[in-house]
Amino acid sequence: MDSNHRPASPEVDHLFALIRSRYADRLTDAELAEVRKGIEAVEQNARALRAVRLRNSDEPSPIFVPFRTDA
Repeated sequence: MDSNHRPASPEVDHLFALIRSRYADRLTDAELAEVRKGIEAVEQNARALRAVRLRNSDEPSPIFVPFRTDA
């Protein structure tokens, strides 16, 4: 287990159990392992997004597009 790996959360376990109950007959063990990795990645990304605190006054960054008169 690498140092960045966290124990599975109950949400990951629950979602994986749901998918396995519905699709295990159509997926190999290797494919199920990849599905679990995908669920873990989604959960990790969601945790990172929830950690970002925004104030009510925060706005998206504008996209800079330079104006060119010769275009």
